[in-house]
Amino acid sequence: MRTVADGTLRIGVDVLDRTELRRLLTRPWFLRLSYAPEEVRLADRMGEERRLEFLAGRFAAKEAVVKVLGTGFLRGVAPRDICVDQTDDGAPVVVLRGRAATLGPAAIGLSITHKNDVVAAVALAVVTPADPPPATTLREDEAPMSLADTPEEAAATAFLRVRIGQEDAHYGGGLVDGAHVLRLFGDLVTEITARTDQDEGLLSEYSAVRFLAPVRPGDYLEARARLVRATRLRRVVELEAHKVIEAGTADDPSAVHVLSPPQPVCTATATTVIPMHKATARTRGGPSAPAGRPAAGTGAHAAAAPGPLPPATAKEA
Repeated sequence: MRTVADGTLRIGVDVLDRTELRRLLTRPWFLRLSYAPEEVRLADRMGEERRLEFLAGRFAAKEAVVKVLGTGFLRGVAPRDICVDQTDDGAPVVVLRGRAATLGPAAIGLSITHKNDVVAAVALAVVTPADPPPATTLREDEAPMSLADTPEEAAATAFLRVRIGQEDAHYGGGLVDGAHVLRLFGDLVTEITARTDQDEGLLSEYSAVRFLAPVRPGDYLEARARLVRATRLRRVVELEAHKVIEAGTADDPSAVHVLSPPQPVCTATATTVIPMHKATARTRGGPSAPAGRPAAGTGAHAAAAPGPLPPATAKEA
């Protein structure tokens, strides 16, 4: 619908049931991916029910805004790049960051409403024909997009989605051993270290390993890693794996079930070390992390190196 000579009115609408987010909001990775830090800080000052209402309304607002932008989440825009702030009188205000800021119009009007468990949001903006540009799955440097779209976030996080094959079954009943999930974790930590230290590093230990649900052939897993601490030689990475699609049962073997919310499968913390000469080179002014990354070198690696792994012969469920 035309409203001005060179502009187009664009509307985005989203409706959700806030109870759909209740379990997801207990997971740190979901909060980091979906909300700006100030949104989380504001929500944490609220009681449990008000916090759920507030964050559900913000998530619906982000969905409405991304429709105005003409793209989708994870296609160049992360949910946290759309911050829903508020004025002194409580009215919602849209603040765009990162890739979203390059796509968005100068101003986006927003309204959020609640009724019982239903949350609705409407976003409104006038855009010119050249704004926004086409959505892309590449960053400006032509590198593939991951969940993190800034160099700093790309260095400190990693993500994998895999389908478990029949060849991965290890135990009777078609169960997959927990060591398989740990191998996925190893690939994630290796990517972080490769990006930040230009080195594969060497795994020192896994700690706080918890196997929370069984994995079977046909399941789809999402695994995520985040760098949480870096010293001169050590890198500490938090790891999470969730089942997002579950394979069918023996009674209906070709059926699959999309899990909403995803089911936690395993969590762990990995510690890895980089070679002494890499840290020495940084100290002496040698190769260093790219601008914007933590100065001490912020990578980690989980190669197939000796470490106190859980026994691979016990069933992890």
